[in-house]
Amino acid sequence: MQIQAAVLYTPNTPFILETLTLDDPRAGEVRVKIAACGVCHSDYHLVTGTTRHPLPVVCGHEGAGVVEAVGEGVTRIQPGDHVILNWAPACGDCWYCRHDKPNLCATFTDPIWAGVMLDGTTRLHLPNGDLVYAYCGLASFADHVVVPEQSCIPIAAMSR
Repeated sequence: MQIQAAVLYTPNTPFILETLTLDDPRAGEVRVKIAACGVCHSDYHLVTGTTRHPLPVVCGHEGAGVVEAVGEGVTRIQPGDHVILNWAPACGDCWYCRHDKPNLCATFTDPIWAGVMLDGTTRLHLPNGDLVYAYCGLASFADHVVVPEQSCIPIAAMSR
């Protein structure tokens, strides 16, 4: 599907609003229509180049919205659910998760900082097909995102 997103191509340059292609969710993934997005100092660190990250990137690691679609095997989330997006999900099964340190989850840490999904690929593409990375696994500076199921925290329906 075609989405609108704020893309950072180079540190110390403005974001550029782009039309991107967002792939459908794959197994274990969820597509969310963003209803709210926070802007954090961590996003600013990407803009200044203080934090290094693969570029181009859609920033934003604070968001909430409504689930539109789920991939195969998703069991906790269904279309229509209202969710908050978590940039530091936990698998519940790695050594860190089993030892009460889910913030260090070995399953998610590397892909999140690489700007990709668990399978090592990205769901975002420029019109020419080039890859676009997701900051902290969320890319919430967009009107829609695809994230791992574990990144979705169900909440009561938001009033409009």
